[in-house]
Amino acid sequence: MDPQNGFFSKLKRRLLRTSSEDEELGKFAPKEERPLDERFVAQFTSGGGNFIYCPSKEEAITELQLYADSQGWKGLFIASSGLADWSNSIKLASTFENDGQFSVVMTNCEALIAFNGGIMIHSHHTGGRKLSDLPKHHVLIAYTSQIVDSLRDGMTAINQKYREHRPTNISVIRAPHDQAVELASADPNKGRTVFLILIEDEV
Repeated sequence: MDPQNGFFSKLKRRLLRTSSEDEELGKFAPKEERPLDERFVAQFTSGGGNFIYCPSKEEAITELQLYADSQGWKGLFIASSGLADWSNSIKLASTFENDGQFSVVMTNCEALIAFNGGIMIHSHHTGGRKLSDLPKHHVLIAYTSQIVDSLRDGMTAINQKYREHRPTNISVIRAPHDQAVELASADPNKGRTVFLILIEDEV
């Protein structure tokens, strides 16, 4: 697929158009509701979340390797069973045990929340572990189809998807400088760095 016609190029065009339209209409003009993807990216990045869009899994693996090199990561803990095959492709040491040898964890997630820029995960992604028990550097793998409007929509998706074996430890990961995280006296997101790899779903 041509990346110029993908999610990210469309998102950038909308962001530029929205900015231009706002300038033309003035600050007192009524604002149109922005698309879900645009709202999520704006909320997530404004809180200091690191984000990269990839049109394919292959490019996502390449970008993960480049980011790991830039951060000096030697390896990572793969907590989600659905990501086990990534260990065969990335040029990083990996483990499926949270044994403390690496300060980085990689998981998939359930939903990306446009309302607050949060990322919903649960026990099926973390191998039953609580967010507070995971390494502080967190790589999350998500797809564009997982962007939803609200926490309620995320919970609805869980209820529909997991009619049996309902997950536990449902958490919302927030970017490190999100206001709610910074104001909280205790929050499992405090001190957590978040790197989101967003992959476009195959059409």
